[in-house]
Amino acid sequence: MNILMNARGATPEEKQRGIDAAREVIERSGLTPEEAAGGSFAVEGWDDMGFPPDQEPSEEEYTAAEVWWAASNAAIKACCEGWPDEKRRQVLGLQLLHDSETQLADRSTALVRMREIVQAEDGQGEFSDNRVFFLALAATAEVPDSSKAQELVSAVTVAHTSLSLARFHPDEPIEPKRQAVLDAIDALEAGSAPLN
Repeated sequence: MNILMNARGATPEEKQRGIDAAREVIERSGLTPEEAAGGSFAVEGWDDMGFPPDQEPSEEEYTAAEVWWAASNAAIKACCEGWPDEKRRQVLGLQLLHDSETQLADRSTALVRMREIVQAEDGQGEFSDNRVFFLALAATAEVPDSSKAQELVSAVTVAHTSLSLARFHPDEPIEPKRQAVLDAIDALEAGSAPLN
């Protein structure tokens, strides 16, 4: 089952407890994690679009979404047992695991891989490479302050999007954009350094 627990500050054992609880809910439903998450994505996407009547999710998607949300709630409850409410509020729940090398990278590996991707970027893409976002999340996974981690990840992601889509602005030089991403990664590295 390709899911992971997005729980800042949780131990590996606590995260595993959450994943086990989610697995139980999903397996009981007879759906796959991808089907359940797909239902949630459809319902949340419809919400984001302002509930257009012609794009309302199907009953199957609603049912799948309910399974995903129940699995996520079970995961949070199991993972965060005994936690204070303030710490529990920083837990986001379940995510699908699409690329384990990226999403599960340790901090030092994530930093190296982000810099490699940025150095190789030619700016000719039509879409931003989401590996940088997931690597930034991985690099900040142990930052206890979720708002600080979000700021660091956001700065890298925004700068990288500008670089990766540089072809849409051919009059602007690409190298300053590359340097902006590298500077954001340096800031992320400094801001996510473990406290000794």
